Amino acid sequence: LLRPVEGESRYFVYTRWDSEESFQAWVSSQAFGQGHAKAESSDGKPVASGASLLAFEVITRVVK
Repeated sequence: LLRPVEGESRYFVYTRWDSEESFQAWVSSQAFGQGHAKAESSDGKPVASGASLLAFEVITRVVK
């Protein structure tokens, strides 16, 4: 979970998948449905009102 330091109030969730097929299988799974069924905050309001997919290009990689 990423929280921008400035200029943006949204949090970003970062995940990595072996393939698009693996991601789609997870989205279609019972576990996904159960995990997102009660996606609301303690005050009863939704945690998020939607989602958008952002794609990024790796321009620098550091290997240790």
